Amino acid sequence: MIVLALASGLALTASHDDTRVETAARLARLVEVAAIDEACAILPAGERAILEREIATARHHAEAGGMSSATWSSGSERIRRRWASPDCNAPGTQQTVLRYRQALNGWLMGGERNFEGHQRSWTARAAGDEHSQWSLAQDAVHGGISARFGSVIIGEDAVVLLSLRAPRQPASAVLVLRDVELAPRPVDFTSGGRRQPPGGEPLAALGALASGQQRIWTSGVLRDGGRFAPDGNGVTASFTFPDGTLEQMMALETAEAARVDLYDASGARMGRIWIETGALRQARDYALAANAVRQD
Repeated sequence: MIVLALASGLALTASHDDTRVETAARLARLVEVAAIDEACAILPAGERAILEREIATARHHAEAGGMSSATWSSGSERIRRRWASPDCNAPGTQQTVLRYRQALNGWLMGGERNFEGHQRSWTARAAGDEHSQWSLAQDAVHGGISARFGSVIIGEDAVVLLSLRAPRQPASAVLVLRDVELAPRPVDFTSGGRRQPPGGEPLAALGALASGQQRIWTSGVLRDGGRFAPDGNGVTASFTFPDGTLEQMMALETAEAARVDLYDASGARMGRIWIETGALRQARDYALAANAVRQD
C-alpha cells in the first residue's frame, strides 16, 4: 500500500480515469526505485540519470492529469521513508531494482522509437554513423520548404538544430512560441473549433497573442549542415539554436506548436514552418537514455 500512495491520492480526483491512475502508479514505482538506489547505490550513474528524467516526466504528466503538489509531496515522502534504511541485499529490494532495469533495457531495445503526438511525431534514436547522427527529430513540410528539427550529436556534443531544404537560401531563423510566464495558458484561436486556425494551419490553433510570445533566434549556422537536411530538391541550410530551447518547448501543452520564421539576406520573411510539441518530453527522455547507453 505504501508503493501506491501516489496512485491512491490521484484516484480521488481522477473520476475513475484509468490512464491517470496508471500514470500515478508508474510514478510511484519509479520513486520507489529511486529511494532504494539512494540508500543502496545499485544503479550505475547513467541509469540513475535516466531514472531521474523518467520521474520528472511521469510527475509532469500526473500533475497535468490532476495530481496536486500536496499529493506528490506526501506520497513521495511516504515512499522515501519506507525505503530510508532497507536491507540492500534482501531479495525483495534487489528484485524491485532488477525489474526496473529489465524494463529499461526492453524500452531501449532496438535503439529507435517513434513517439506520436496529436498531428506529428518525434523520432528518437541512438545516433549512429556520420549519416545518421540525429538523436531526436521531427519532420515538417510547408510551402515548398522541407525541414527537420531536433537534436543532433556531433562528436560528444548534443546540438539543437533546424536543417532544411528550400527553393532559395534562408539567412536566419527564429523560433516563436508561447512564453509560459507572460501567458500561463494558451489561447484557442479557433474558439473551440468554430473558426479556422490562423492561416489555415492546424498547428496554429493554440498559442499566444504577440504580447505573450517569446522569440528564440538561431545561435549560428552549421557550415557542413547539408548532411543533416531532409532528402529532396533545393538549397540546404542548417541553423543551431541555444541550449535550453527544447526545455522551453517542453513547457508548452502537448497540442501546442512552435512557429519557425525564416528570413532571407535582406531581412524579408521567406517562409515558415511549424513544430508540434506533442510527445517531445518522452522522445527526449528516450534519446538521452539511448545515447547514454551508447556512450557507456
